[in-house]
This record gives sequence, C-alpha cells and structure tokens, in this order.
Amino acid sequence: MTQVGISDISKNPSIFDKLDDLAEVVNKKTSDVKGVFIPSAYLGLFEKVFKEIEYKKFLKRNSSLMDRPSEDDTLLDGLDSAY
Repeated sequence: MTQVGISDISKNPSIFDKLDDLAEVVNKKTSDVKGVFIPSAYLGLFEKVFKEIEYKKFLKRNSSLMDRPSEDDTLLDGLDSAY
C-alpha cells in the first residue's frame, strides 16, 4: 500500500489522479494514518462496509436518544394513569 503525506496532497492535489492503488493518507510528522484512499474503481467492493460504518456511526451519535424516554412515552404514561 502506498503512503501519501497530507502536506504532499495540499501541495499537489492532482496526486490522486495518478494513484491507481490503495493509499494511506499519513501525517508524516507524527506517523499517524489519517485515512485510506480507495480508487473509485473499487467502490462497489466496499459498499456494504461503508453502509455498516455509517450505521454504526449513526447509532453512536444517537445513542443518548435511545436511552431516555421519548416525549410520546411520557405523554402516554400520563394518559394511562388518568383512566
């Protein structure tokens, strides 16, 4: 897998036009991998993976909404006790 530096991308964005292989986007100062470049020719192979990642991120962002009762639940509780 090829490594491409963040500073290389900012200096020469057309670097992606030349890539036909997977590449790691790396901060070369800290050696942290920031992402992975996947050529569009391979997107079909990763569709299910991308959807799964998006779903897990959705669940994580909205987990606090799942833990507390909704306004509808509290409204119905009040109606049940009235009858």
